[in-house]
Amino acid sequence: MQLQLLIDRMIDQALDLDPAGSYSILIGNSPATDLDWPRGKKIYRWCPVVQTRLVPNYTVVLAPSPDNLRTANLIEFHGRILNGDVTRYTIRPFSSSGPVLP
Repeated sequence: MQLQLLIDRMIDQALDLDPAGSYSILIGNSPATDLDWPRGKKIYRWCPVVQTRLVPNYTVVLAPSPDNLRTANLIEFHGRILNGDVTRYTIRPFSSSGPVLP
């Protein structure tokens, strides 16, 4: 799947769940389908773009800002570049009485 299309889908899903949330895009050092996509990008659709060797080349991660926990669950999105699958992981659940500490 095209990297930018996958990132757009992930951002759309995140904004559907938490419209006020903010996220960072983490990509590997050489994304599987589009090596040139990260060049010159600092921000994409209001999300900072971060490139790291800790993210596998076949994955893109949409990581939440810790501040998102004020209004919703803290959810991280993992996209599989080769097939377009998106998986959600709840890092911490939202609590109306305040943040839940691990």
